[in-house]
Amino acid sequence: MDLHDILKLTGGLLALALFVPMIVGVVRDGGAGQSFATWILWAVLDTILSTSIILQHGNYFIVLGFAIGGWLMAGLLLWRRRVTWGRFESGVLVLVIACLAAWRFSGALGATMASTLVICVAGIPGLVALWRNPNRKLARIWAWYVVANGLAFCGGTEWSVAERFAPGAFAVFAVLMLLAARRKARS
Repeated sequence: MDLHDILKLTGGLLALALFVPMIVGVVRDGGAGQSFATWILWAVLDTILSTSIILQHGNYFIVLGFAIGGWLMAGLLLWRRRVTWGRFESGVLVLVIACLAAWRFSGALGATMASTLVICVAGIPGLVALWRNPNRKLARIWAWYVVANGLAFCGGTEWSVAERFAPGAFAVFAVLMLLAARRKARS
């Protein structure tokens, strides 16, 4: 195991570990503020993404950590009966189907690019909500997501979509979430 492998594995394990506080929160408060629909859609997208990266023999540990964590969160929220579905979730479902179409017509590379972008798009409402209501406690979690994605990005062995696109895009998105969480709220 070389340094690149260690960085990839560490990023993936850290991503998975960051689900622990969220899972504890769902168990403690019944899942307030969490959406089964959002988590199931993210879990499906992360599964598409990790599978497409595995097929390309790429840097998949971080996305696999997100997929496992997403399925755990979705299952827990389903168990807690936190199931709602709205227009936004229907829109993301259309994008999930588009990712599958991208996979069918352009292969694993197209699926990697499409699902990475759709995961980021699906996070935009959360970014807007955090910008409107900054939460410094969440800033710590997002700082760790920056670290996890940064480790996975640095673990890439070449400058390719399969090695660096997802962790790079997710690192940028995590930085945006961190900045939104840390900004001073308007009085």
